[in-house]
Amino acid sequence: MTRQNAHKEPDTKFNSMAVLIDGENVDKQKVESILARLGQLGTITTKRVYGDWSQDKLKLWSDVVSMCALRTMHHFVHSTQKNTTDIAMVIDAMDLLHTGRYDAFAIVSSDGDFSNLAVRIRNEGKYVIGVGQRKTNYNFISICDLFINQDRLASSVDTANPMRLKSMVESLNSKIAEKDKSIKAQAVKMKEKNKAMTDLRKELSTVKKELRTATGGTKKLESQLAKLQKNNDALKKKVEVAKARLKSKAAAKFTDMLQKAIDGEEIAPNKYPLDVIGKKIRIENPEFRPYDYGFPTLSKLIGSVPGVEILTEQNRLVFSFVDEKLDQATVETA
Repeated sequence: MTRQNAHKEPDTKFNSMAVLIDGENVDKQKVESILARLGQLGTITTKRVYGDWSQDKLKLWSDVVSMCALRTMHHFVHSTQKNTTDIAMVIDAMDLLHTGRYDAFAIVSSDGDFSNLAVRIRNEGKYVIGVGQRKTNYNFISICDLFINQDRLASSVDTANPMRLKSMVESLNSKIAEKDKSIKAQAVKMKEKNKAMTDLRKELSTVKKELRTATGGTKKLESQLAKLQKNNDALKKKVEVAKARLKSKAAAKFTDMLQKAIDGEEIAPNKYPLDVIGKKIRIENPEFRPYDYGFPTLSKLIGSVPGVEILTEQNRLVFSFVDEKLDQATVETA
């Protein structure tokens, strides 16, 4: 019997699992399969990956982080003698453990230094799942309630690749179709504006002719000017209506992005870190720019939302909701 098969899987599925991934000690191509395997054991409510994201080797994780909806935990490595990532994982694990929200913890690493952490979590009556390579230290494997050998799991570039490729193509086609629809709509608007401008030029030409030839046609001239003014007012009204619609759509889109981004990121009651929220919004919406909504920075954009208060705590920008809710109908753009 192999070491990992000596463990018995839980009889029931977990209601809440925390998955902590050592980004410097795990093959990123295995992450998708690892999460799928852990998902068979219960509901994963927290997924975090740790590392020094300024390093070139971890920058290649961007697609995995986005696809698997991982929360990146950045920690600079200041010394080769100390494993800053391991320490950060242990501290976070203790913080999560003390919340009492989780009934299982999955430590994804082949580093045997996490043995003491596994013992500590088990002493609190929580189920510990280890995920690592075959070479993982036996002491760590034996301490875990269940150990999953990641070498036996398929890489994301294997059999799952055709399906992922098909999904990516479908998603790309959908975006292209949406862009095409938007371009056609803009073309229609431009055509309408050009027609209105042509009509105005014709009216102006008529007025000029009448001015040159009129001898006493003051009333007729006034009538033409009134008609011209009316057309001009109607055109302005159309432009304002179009702007209002664009504002409303932009506000609703940003509100939806913000609601999704703050999910699970509360660092204190009704307080959210602006830098983390900004990263999540950009990961989920690569084309997002505050300038598109009329603001130079994300903080000013979020600060424009009615009921939102921007604060500085411990040299870090955070924001909270005065009414503790986000009102889509009242979000404004410049």
